[in-house]
Amino acid sequence: MRSMKAMALAAVITTSTTAFAGTSFTTSTNDLGGNAYQLVNTFDILYSGANAYLDFDLDNNPDSVVPVGAPDTLASYLDPEHYVLDFGTDLQPFFLGMELTAADSVDWRLSYVGTPGSTVLYSTIMSGTSTDNGDGTWTLDINLGLEWPVAGFPENDLGVPEGTHVAAAIADFSSFTWDGETLSANVIPVPAAWAALAMTGLIGTGRRRR
Repeated sequence: MRSMKAMALAAVITTSTTAFAGTSFTTSTNDLGGNAYQLVNTFDILYSGANAYLDFDLDNNPDSVVPVGAPDTLASYLDPEHYVLDFGTDLQPFFLGMELTAADSVDWRLSYVGTPGSTVLYSTIMSGTSTDNGDGTWTLDINLGLEWPVAGFPENDLGVPEGTHVAAAIADFSSFTWDGETLSANVIPVPAAWAALAMTGLIGTGRRRR
């Protein structure tokens, strides 16, 4: 099977794998009206390459887990203007321009749109519940900690139909903080990254006695 690089979103331009790299996701937004916000800044997301999660009945929940065994992959999103964050009380994710009516309702969605500035959704890559923190910020929890690539499963030799709704696990965060203008991932560095940093002496160092 192709690596998780091949499963990245259609809008992803570059990917890399490295023990030192992790998610870097803080972006301002443009208010599009109707509780919809266009992302402004480029961002990186670290994905686990362990498994692929297949959703055959289009309810935005995995029906099957396919072991992949690929390394974690860092995907760089260089076209943030194609991504829209929106909020509501009875929202459902989209896939390939179709609303997933069998899916549970969500409080928020992060979706790809074909035309920057549009609110016509093509595919929802993340969605979930929202919690008001009471300080002018909200925590946006990502359902199951999964990201759903825009175009679905790529061409493969596993017998999985190309275009099947598929997800990858996000390696180092499972929620965002939103303050009405800025969206930031609540990143928890993966153990491998901490270990690599420790080996280089970048963390865990102390002052040496003379």
